[in-house]
Amino acid sequence: MIDTVFQLLFRYTEPLSQEKIGLTVGNPKAVEEVAESLGKDDRFIAIGDDGWQAAAMEDLLPDQNLEDVEFVVTDLETTGPAKGTDRIIDIAALKVKNGVVIDSFESLVKPHQPISRIITRLTGISDEMVVDAPDIEDVLPKFITFAHGSVFVAHNAPFDFSFLNAEIRRIGLQPCAEKVEVCTFRMAKKLLPGVRACGLAGLSEHYEYDFSDRHRAMPDVLATVHFLNIFLGLLKEDGITTLYELIEFQKEALNPNDINRKIKKYLKKLEYKNKGRKKENHES
Repeated sequence: MIDTVFQLLFRYTEPLSQEKIGLTVGNPKAVEEVAESLGKDDRFIAIGDDGWQAAAMEDLLPDQNLEDVEFVVTDLETTGPAKGTDRIIDIAALKVKNGVVIDSFESLVKPHQPISRIITRLTGISDEMVVDAPDIEDVLPKFITFAHGSVFVAHNAPFDFSFLNAEIRRIGLQPCAEKVEVCTFRMAKKLLPGVRACGLAGLSEHYEYDFSDRHRAMPDVLATVHFLNIFLGLLKEDGITTLYELIEFQKEALNPNDINRKIKKYLKKLEYKNKGRKKENHES
């Protein structure tokens, strides 16, 4: 939840009260539970009695020319989408600088929970394949060392980045040093408004990229690197040449109307749920 709160405040830029944060993300109880942790996380700035704001960009990561940035392009395969409950079963990353791959990382991970048939059909990863794989406690310290000083990139990066950091916190390690991720999915939506499907499969079709072994971590990383390099070239043509400019370009900014719409949507959903409970109690 703490990463969800950061994503909200980073996109909104203005302070929000704890109450509005909880209503906007649709989980006031969870926000209340992490409220104390916000003050210990340097991504957040306390405003007044219960207000919070994202830290300034220069306090989150240093600016650089994009040609000098080391990107760590990463993909995870997991037993499911629930952070804190589901587990990583496959992780891969390529370190890229100025379009060139300079290092790689890859490992299956033993999840210590069954892999569902749905996940096996999707990824090709079975219980038998991970029975002798290393534990996450052995894999993540190596990944953190590998990624140190690099800017995290993924396709649908908020999921991968928050899932990874949730696992890092769960086993008692320090989250990745760089606190803002780069998302090639968000870049694609802005750079390619005429492309309806901006997932890796859709981009592969658009660019005629040979995308085999989809939904395994390393093939997904290789595809993401390919599209990242294309997008950075397009951005350079548009005069975007620094990391801060890239992050601002990909940001899906929120305004007060967006916040109000999200709150109204949550309250309406809550009202509908409460009416359903009352009806069940009345019928019983």
